[in-house]
Amino acid sequence: MLLPTRILSILFCALLATGCAGPASAPSEPVKLEPLGPVLASTPAREAWIEQAVGRDPVAKPDSKPALDGSTIGPRIAEMQGKYGSKLPPAYWALYRKNLETMQYELNHQADAPRAQYLASFRDELSRADDTTLQALATNSDKLPEPARSQWLERMKLRTLRYMLTANQSFRDITGAHLERMASMDRQYNACAVIPKCWDKP
Repeated sequence: MLLPTRILSILFCALLATGCAGPASAPSEPVKLEPLGPVLASTPAREAWIEQAVGRDPVAKPDSKPALDGSTIGPRIAEMQGKYGSKLPPAYWALYRKNLETMQYELNHQADAPRAQYLASFRDELSRADDTTLQALATNSDKLPEPARSQWLERMKLRTLRYMLTANQSFRDITGAHLERMASMDRQYNACAVIPKCWDKP
């Protein structure tokens, strides 16, 4: 599974907004991030603005549609059983189903931890913004004057890049673990003697 298209769109829009992309754009100077100040005292207004800013952020909301639909697992196993079912024990097919369900669950939740890290970083940054900046970020970041606008766009770009890299590594880890589970299953039941395209083939 690739990263959600909307996440790629976020990064692309950030690049456009900062002048780092576009056919006719002249190369722009890299934005040097200035350190944020200390965490400011919490107030009801500030907490409300933080929640508004987080609510406007596309990464904050999980995908409404699961990455994988479990409805394909049953037909897939039924097809395999139709070809090789009599040559392999029921325990093999039970483990086959369990492994597919495990992969489905893990892929459907692969972005949970990266998203939590993204939000923790975003909330920390927002908690350090002054009231005027925070209110603009909560309602319309285009109202921010320069150089503040470029600074916050750069922070969004870096957060999104970190999110994408972490989510991609999570995907790689999940798929690698799945392939190993399936290969181990085939070794356990000597399935490669029955299934030509088994999981344990070199």
